[in-house]
Amino acid sequence: MNKENRKRDLGFLCLKIWPAIFVFFSIMGALCSHAIAKERIRKPAVAGSFYPKNREELRKTVDTFLLNVKQEQMEGKILGLIAAHAGYVYSGQVAAYSYRQVKDRNYDTVIIIGPSHRVYLRGASVGNWDVYATPLGKVTVNKEIVNDLLSIGEPFHFVKDAHIREHSVETQIPFLQRVLKNFDIVPIVMGVPSLTDCVRISKALSKIVGKRNVLFVASSDMSHFPNYANANRVDRKTLSLIERFDPELVFNSEAESLAKGIPNLSTTLCGLSSVVTVMMTVKQLGGNGVKILHYANSGDVAIHGYREKGRVVGYGAVALYKK
Repeated sequence: MNKENRKRDLGFLCLKIWPAIFVFFSIMGALCSHAIAKERIRKPAVAGSFYPKNREELRKTVDTFLLNVKQEQMEGKILGLIAAHAGYVYSGQVAAYSYRQVKDRNYDTVIIIGPSHRVYLRGASVGNWDVYATPLGKVTVNKEIVNDLLSIGEPFHFVKDAHIREHSVETQIPFLQRVLKNFDIVPIVMGVPSLTDCVRISKALSKIVGKRNVLFVASSDMSHFPNYANANRVDRKTLSLIERFDPELVFNSEAESLAKGIPNLSTTLCGLSSVVTVMMTVKQLGGNGVKILHYANSGDVAIHGYREKGRVVGYGAVALYKK
């Protein structure tokens, strides 16, 4: 075959191959675009209100809170945290006491359990998303655990509206993004507190988690809305009961506190079911230690030089660990 014929044949070959290549990459591009479009993203709902919307400002805010806290010496592995979920200006510094204890530790998955503030729920709504987004980036949702929980049925289900505007899970994530690396999450929102549900949910969680390297976070503020002095008394009592590591005692204590007629007191733990469920689960996984890390309430925070102490909300930081 002479040189001219080889050039001609090569030209014909290119004319045949390039359209096929073009079609192949067009199909792959369309498939990728479709996959991206189908990604289920739980977008930030309270960025710009509960915490800064600007990425750099949020990073500096969280890092400053963490720098103000020293890491406690605890002999053993931290399996669970209780962390506040109000606006960062009020509760962010208290939440940092919890998250500072797990900074640079290794966890594969963080299961965040918070109360539903906007949607009436029974049982637990497991967030069936692909990712949770904050101004600091996206965090992958562990779909294997989510699907395992949803496959159980009651008390697990997925109520989309319970997650869309809920802040109790979302406010925990920027802290996790600054203290941990290479982790995914399981977002769970719980409804009306039921001790039976707490037991059922905790047993399911402990069974599914098994030997996985998991951290549990109970998202909860404390007393709403007594005066400053009463908040301190009520919350110190609640923390003392948590320290005894008796979940049922903690659950029953709310009704006892509310029965005392303390003015304006509407709850002792807005995430009562979250706290009790995490305590139960950690105990089932071998947890046997509790460390009260910090307490404060909104009356301790000065806004434009003024501290509101007539109606306050309490915040506690607690670590649950295995000695």
